Formats: sequence, C-alpha cells, structure tokens
Amino acid sequence: MEISIDLKLMREIVFKDDALLKEMLDEWISDSEKKISDIRERKADENETGVFNKIHELKTNFSMVHCYTGIQFCEKLIGKIEDKNNITDSDIDELNEIVKSVKQQIKVFIT
Repeated sequence: MEISIDLKLMREIVFKDDALLKEMLDEWISDSEKKISDIRERKADENETGVFNKIHELKTNFSMVHCYTGIQFCEKLIGKIEDKNNITDSDIDELNEIVKSVKQQIKVFIT
C-alpha cells in the first residue's frame, strides 16, 4: 500500500515558515506516536470509548498532513467500533505502520 502525504495545509498554517513547519512536523510525529500508545493502552483496559476517541484524534492528525490512507483506515476502525466490533491488535499494528510511513516521509523533509 502506497502511503503519501501532502504538506500544503501545514505550510499554509505556518505561512511558509520552514523553521515553524519543522517544529510542527516534529510535534505531529510525537503526538501521533503518543496516540498509538494511548490506543493500545485503552484497548488493553477495554475502554472502547477511549479507543474510539483516540482513533478519531489520529484521523485529524492524518488530515493535517493529507494522508488519505491514514484517514481511510481510521474511518474503517471507527466504523468497526460503531458496529460493536472490537478492533484487533493487528488493526493497531497496521495503523502504527501508517504512522511510521508518514514519519519517514516527514523525516526526509525536515532533515
């Protein structure tokens, strides 16, 4: 699965200030990795509402970097939860792989 991002929205938000963009992208990485960790913790605690909320927040993160694959996968997981189906550890692993792919693309840009 090819995962692509577009930083146009982020560039507009920072008025094309590369230093500020780098800072925001570093924050995106930290925040997204934290959300994956939070999803795992909430799943382990059987906190379905917490899992739902964190996946929705991660979907917003993917929107900021225009990662359609991440948005779409979050929507799939949100749908599973709404249909009273539990997400699996492999679902979370796949979500984590999408975050890693975006992180790699961001690292190329900010180094």
